[in-house]
Amino acid sequence: MRSVGAKALFTILLWMLCLSSAAAEGLARLNVDIPPGKWKSIRLRNLPKDAVLAVQVVSNGEIAVALLDSQGYQRLSNTPRPLFLGRVEKQLSFSVSIPANDDYFVLLDNRSGQESRAVTVTVRAARAGAGQKRSAEDILRRFEQQLHQIFVFDPFPAGVRQCGTPKAFAGTSGIVLCTEYVHHLYNILKDQKRAKDALSFSIFHEVSRLLLSQWNHPSSASENAADEFATVLMIMVNQRERAIATAEYFVTNPSASEALRELFGDGRHPISVVRAQNILNWARDPELARKWQKVLVPHMQISFLKKLRQQPTPWADLSLVEKELAQRKSRSKTAI
Repeated sequence: MRSVGAKALFTILLWMLCLSSAAAEGLARLNVDIPPGKWKSIRLRNLPKDAVLAVQVVSNGEIAVALLDSQGYQRLSNTPRPLFLGRVEKQLSFSVSIPANDDYFVLLDNRSGQESRAVTVTVRAARAGAGQKRSAEDILRRFEQQLHQIFVFDPFPAGVRQCGTPKAFAGTSGIVLCTEYVHHLYNILKDQKRAKDALSFSIFHEVSRLLLSQWNHPSSASENAADEFATVLMIMVNQRERAIATAEYFVTNPSASEALRELFGDGRHPISVVRAQNILNWARDPELARKWQKVLVPHMQISFLKKLRQQPTPWADLSLVEKELAQRKSRSKTAI
């Protein structure tokens, strides 16, 4: 039986593909040599208001990095508030929302350095149209609605927004995805499929944390339990291979996991190498989803339980399904 949740997930991933493609269309990569005591700049012409700009700087030594608008660049020695200011030793990534139509400058400053620096700058710019943002928010809301066709739970906020700093999700009360997470995933993983795989697991992880909390599960505060439950949900909606692909990639590419951890400073997104190995083991366990049915069946919608009874899946426990349906029927009669 094809789960009702799978269609919503595919729609989310299609939107993410569009967003990543839009970022790729505004791609520029430059190699710059900066002598000691000097600085250089890269001019980004005619950036539109509300565009999302993602910048990655790779250097063979420490330099300062700033992002300035045209006025800030003209008064370089007395810029009161650059859009971004930081230092990089090896690699630095950041993203900003462009506040006004203007030319912008990435400043690479080696004035305090004693050696020449070889720097590679990658810039991705994508229009963050209000229509696209609304569409993404609608998709996540529909995802929540379709989850309601499987489980009983309280509604939660769902949407997409620019968070202004590199982080995956905003707040703790719902599923509010930060566009910066999408951009940096694609920028570091450098592959649309890998980025979509990692993003899909992140979404399922957040859903799992929220559901376990609402259901007062004894392990609701455990990231390990949320990872395991996320793996179960992905198996139930025919996304086992996506979970395996994500876990395998981070197990075999620890440097990517470390780069993302340093950027986001987030223990949950994306997964660490240790967590990835656990997920890989769970996803390959043919009995995993079935083991969770004692937790899940009491929270399933009656219509979904009846579908499972009519069209059993490999992970369905029909004895639990029948027992739950009988109890619901009994409670319904008692209420009358």
